[in-house]
Amino acid sequence: MLLALAGLALLIVLAVVWPAALTAVADLVPTAETGLPRTALSVVNVAASLAVLAVLSLLIIDALRSRRLALTTAVLSCFVALLAALISAQVARTAGDPAVVTLLVGPRHPSAELPVTAAVACLVGADLRRRRRLRRPALLALTTGVACALLLGSLTVPSATGAVLLGVTAGLAVRLIVGVLPARPADERIRSVLTTAGWPVTTLRPLEEGAGRVRFEALGAPGGSLAVTVADPDGRGVPPVRRMWRMVRLRTAAVGRPSLSLRGELERQALSAALAQAGDVPAPRVLALLAAGPALVLVERPLVGTPLADVEGAEAVRGLHAAVRGLRRLHDAGLAHGTLTADDVLLLPDGGAGFADLRVAQPATTELQRELDVVALLVAGGRLVGAEEAVAALRAEYRSTPATETRLAALLQPVAVPQSVRRTLRGTSVLDDLRTTLRPPGAAGHLAPVRLERLRARTVVSVAAATLAAHILVAQLSTVSILGALREARPGWLGVALLGSAATYLGAALALHAFVPAALPLGRTALVQLASSFVTLVTPPTVGHVGLNVRYVQREGVPTTEAVASVAVKETVTVAVTIPVLLLCGWLSGVSASRLTLLPSGTVLAVLAVAAVGLALVAAAPPTRRAMRRRLEPLARRALPQLLTAVSGPRRLATAVAGILVLNAGYALALDASLRAFSVSLPVTTLVVVYLASSTLGSAAPTPGGLGAVEAALVGGLTATGIPVAAAVTAVLAYRTATFWLPAPLGWVAFVGLQRRGRI
Repeated sequence: MLLALAGLALLIVLAVVWPAALTAVADLVPTAETGLPRTALSVVNVAASLAVLAVLSLLIIDALRSRRLALTTAVLSCFVALLAALISAQVARTAGDPAVVTLLVGPRHPSAELPVTAAVACLVGADLRRRRRLRRPALLALTTGVACALLLGSLTVPSATGAVLLGVTAGLAVRLIVGVLPARPADERIRSVLTTAGWPVTTLRPLEEGAGRVRFEALGAPGGSLAVTVADPDGRGVPPVRRMWRMVRLRTAAVGRPSLSLRGELERQALSAALAQAGDVPAPRVLALLAAGPALVLVERPLVGTPLADVEGAEAVRGLHAAVRGLRRLHDAGLAHGTLTADDVLLLPDGGAGFADLRVAQPATTELQRELDVVALLVAGGRLVGAEEAVAALRAEYRSTPATETRLAALLQPVAVPQSVRRTLRGTSVLDDLRTTLRPPGAAGHLAPVRLERLRARTVVSVAAATLAAHILVAQLSTVSILGALREARPGWLGVALLGSAATYLGAALALHAFVPAALPLGRTALVQLASSFVTLVTPPTVGHVGLNVRYVQREGVPTTEAVASVAVKETVTVAVTIPVLLLCGWLSGVSASRLTLLPSGTVLAVLAVAAVGLALVAAAPPTRRAMRRRLEPLARRALPQLLTAVSGPRRLATAVAGILVLNAGYALALDASLRAFSVSLPVTTLVVVYLASSTLGSAAPTPGGLGAVEAALVGGLTATGIPVAAAVTAVLAYRTATFWLPAPLGWVAFVGLQRRGRI
């Protein structure tokens, strides 16, 4: 995939820096213009196309019969490749030289780039390495079709290369992210391999199955049952994206260096078991690491004992002391367990303790990795026998020093314990009790944990969106002389725009007030709407507004589900009222002749259709469908009765409709006043249509406050109705200043005040 991406990057660099080289390469293949050669090529091209379709049909039949995941990856690869090809072609045609664009993407109408890209992506995504009967005919038919397209002129050499590289990249990217089914051999094959290695078994009972690996309990072996792990070979069966993300996200001093292949994982597990055995640490003993065709088979003798989590009272205290001794011995052998929990510690009949598995153990560990193990065991012991006994076991068996205990106290926080333990600590005081017990002698007061700062995904997204929004705004401001326009502006109308902006917060407060079951003060509710103007500086408009309203309603004593349902009903009624207003104003204004200029192009519609189909396929998957049902069904059950109550209550409905109308009227007044400030105007109905269309686009934009999308939609709508470009740009900037930029500082003051009083 990286090589294919590098090829695409080289192609783009050549197109920008040295287009003559692409032209020279394209001229190497002559084109059959007329006559018999062209007719013959057309016939061969049709035959090759039919052959490709036949191979794809056979691929679908084969996948439905035995490899359904391959069909999923093939379809997803096809959609991803088509979407990427459409976007890249649109960008190239918008920003590039037409001659170079023709070389890169082929002619506009008879181009064969999209079919070639889709076919390559589908075949690569289906992974035909083990389907030779399908792979060879597919390659032959596809190669023949590309050659005919080159000779017929519907592809150039650069565009054919780009189509193939794009299809390969999309197919491999989908396979990398989604993964493929484990290459698990049949049970008979596994038993045969074990018998050959001297470990005959009678039954393989599956214990757990994860991405790329299956764990069995093998019965009937000499000396007792065995644990058998069957894993895919390198590069297959499990997507390495999670391991790569772990390497990027976490420091190696804390987690070591995770292996990017299952072979490396199993080899490390075998090495850890050997080191544990040399250090006299009770743990599963690795007997063999075998090959069963393309799969790997790890054979272990499991450790038998009672989990520490299953004992209580005095036995739990003795078990915790034994566990700390065992952990100290493990660390002395140079190993760190990595994910230590009470279930991973096994109490043995001789009074000692061992470890159920060393699957993620790390050799040659750092001090921090060992201390994280100690923290995990302290937390497990604190939940079982209390903080006093857990710390006493640490001091008696691990030989900790005051300096070590100070570092451990700083690490006693949720981020430092395994995720499975982290969930059980919510609502408990285990961490605080352990920190207090580890407090150095003579220290007074509460020992606070070290504050850890993490770069979260939402922070990255917010910074990226804010940077993009700033870039868009600077580009817009550079197209017009702001100072010259302000000299000609009429300040009275700018004041009217500010009044219209203020009215929107009253309208939003009325609309929310109508649907909340609790009594909300209208003034405070309006302040919350003003505070949302500050929140939208770093969030998309609908997301920040809805989230803040839900938080406010919660703080007023409404349960979470009812708060979410109330805000959802308010947004639903807002849409239900706005759409008829838009249709009515559109009919009264007579803008039907220009409505096509407001619609997206056919290519954009095609992209949206492809995206919709892709989302539908994802939603059709049972896990996604179950997750959506689990999250949305409670909301629907709460929202529907409230919606019916609101509709059946004339007073509530009238209040809500009045608030929504005031909200839209305020924005329309602000836009009209901004236009009149620069000596232009529009009929009211036309103005409302332009405002509603632009606000709809802005609500769907992912940028903070819809920045960029709202301005572009407003300028496009105003110019489509006859407003000069210069006047439209200045009026839109004035409108956005009155409704977006100036309220933000006041929104910050309202936000801080409401937060200090505990209202949000």
